[in-house]
Amino acid sequence: MVIVDMEKRVQKNISSVNPFRCRMWAMHDRLECGINEQTCKAEIESIGKHGQLVPVLGRRLQSDPKHDFELIYGARRLFVCQHLNLPILTEVREITDREAVIAMDIENRHRKDISAYERGHSYSRWLHDKVFSTQDDIAHSLSISASQVSRMLKIARLPSIVVSAFGSAAVICESWGLELHEALNDPAKRQLIIDRARSLDRQIPRPAALEVHRQLLSSCVRGRKVRATATDEVVTAQDGKPLFRIRHQAKSVVLVLSIDRVSAQSLKVIKLAVAEILDGPKVKHRNGNDSVQSDNAHRAAIAESGMQLSL
Repeated sequence: MVIVDMEKRVQKNISSVNPFRCRMWAMHDRLECGINEQTCKAEIESIGKHGQLVPVLGRRLQSDPKHDFELIYGARRLFVCQHLNLPILTEVREITDREAVIAMDIENRHRKDISAYERGHSYSRWLHDKVFSTQDDIAHSLSISASQVSRMLKIARLPSIVVSAFGSAAVICESWGLELHEALNDPAKRQLIIDRARSLDRQIPRPAALEVHRQLLSSCVRGRKVRATATDEVVTAQDGKPLFRIRHQAKSVVLVLSIDRVSAQSLKVIKLAVAEILDGPKVKHRNGNDSVQSDNAHRAAIAESGMQLSL
């Protein structure tokens, strides 16, 4: 109710201002690294064709010789207007930091492109700058649960190298962030995850976000040796390093692969290879549409994955 009443009291003063005389508020909820020509492509096309339909929110500055306005929200629209050299429609208000936070939350409450990591970082800054005194204070002011605030803050504590491994914080969904936070709290797992994150961050091209998440969590099992049995046959690479084991049981044969070495693409190739060996070419998976069309296509898929399969 407090939020609604505040909105009713506001008499909107919308001006068309020079975007190059505007700066973003230090506590706005967008990560600067995620705002560029590629990520704002849709907004550039829309504003270029139809103009800016929704104003940003700003307040006047008195002591900054380079800027006249500080924008509370609207970082992407500011980037687009600067990119297109167009004036930016700005609703100018005289508001406190606390009121600005509430107004920004109203603007972004139902937007899906504000990531859990960005929200968590905003909450963390608000607490650090004493805009809010406690997590409960944030929850009460924004009409959200205290547990939601706590979850977002946990995600915001992810190490920067882990976030960088994904390429963009925007792709880290809440459940992934919480899983990684929990794993990183285990001293035995933390360094393994960070080491894998550094490796993924250097990888070109970077794996899809789902694969990055899978590899970061699977890295926790690195160093655990697969317990061999007397019937295990070890398949090695050309340099003698073990690739996987073939385990002979009473009524079955089991391939034992380290999850640390198997990507989603590699697992797909293995499934195709085993299916073709057992049933011949042109085998179709029961749970998908992938099929082996020929020996050449099969070999090409294995070559592309960089694997050697020796059975």
